[in-house]
Amino acid sequence: MTKIIHIRKNCIGCGTCVMHAPDNWEMNCTDGKADLKNSKKGKNGYCMVEISEIEIEANKNAERDCPVGIIKVVD
Repeated sequence: MTKIIHIRKNCIGCGTCVMHAPDNWEMNCTDGKADLKNSKKGKNGYCMVEISEIEIEANKNAERDCPVGIIKVVD
């Protein structure tokens, strides 16, 4: 299963991920950073969630366009 790993602590709040994949991402109105919807929070500010086949392309685009490189789409 494909997963998204998000290093939230390094997020600058640009919103590119939300633009590409709004079903998986939302902006947090408290601190202005992106939240990975339905993710499990791990150590060191990492978040992770499994995604379906149809969500891969949009999230690969988010990974590609993230200006700080904190989104990883992995198999």
